[in-house]
Amino acid sequence: MIRTYAVRLASVAAAACVAASLAFAAPVPGVKPVQPQPAADKLAPGLAVNYTYMMFSDVSEVPKAGKGKPGPALANLDHRTDSGNVLTATNSMGVGAQINGFIKLDKPGTYTFELLSNDGVKWTLGGVMVHENPGIHGDMPSPPIEVAVTEPGWYAFAIDYFQRKGTSALRLSWKPPGGQVMVVVPPEAFASLKP
Repeated sequence: MIRTYAVRLASVAAAACVAASLAFAAPVPGVKPVQPQPAADKLAPGLAVNYTYMMFSDVSEVPKAGKGKPGPALANLDHRTDSGNVLTATNSMGVGAQINGFIKLDKPGTYTFELLSNDGVKWTLGGVMVHENPGIHGDMPSPPIEVAVTEPGWYAFAIDYFQRKGTSALRLSWKPPGGQVMVVVPPEAFASLKP
């Protein structure tokens, strides 16, 4: 019975991923830059992160666990391990992360993103939820996520993420307008407000 239930859940999750990819076959609508734009002297490099520690099962549990404790800033999202601590946390298992800041989309056109996660993740860009893979899973890339940018500038960036146990991954890649291949989004594209 447990095996049947697990297979059913996997099928439901797979169907949800297919539905999500179909929903975003066209560029994601409604993504807007921050207004007013943050002043350069108010920004610090990288993304701010707060950690909570428990054995999460769904990404919706991460914000419910509270604000957590701040960790060292994330230069960018290029994390993948077989063992060892998750991101800049002090634990290798049972880690929840609330990641916030800005991403600079500095030219108009269509940006294509891919978010690799292990385990659950929910990503909001410019006030719009653009990807969610909420449950426990191995390394799984999102479908290509196209975002049409008409106004260059800093965009609000937020990710809720958890890793339960075993391996972990959180990697954001992009192909900016005019780009030829997907590459990891570089550190200079991210910032957060100074404390």
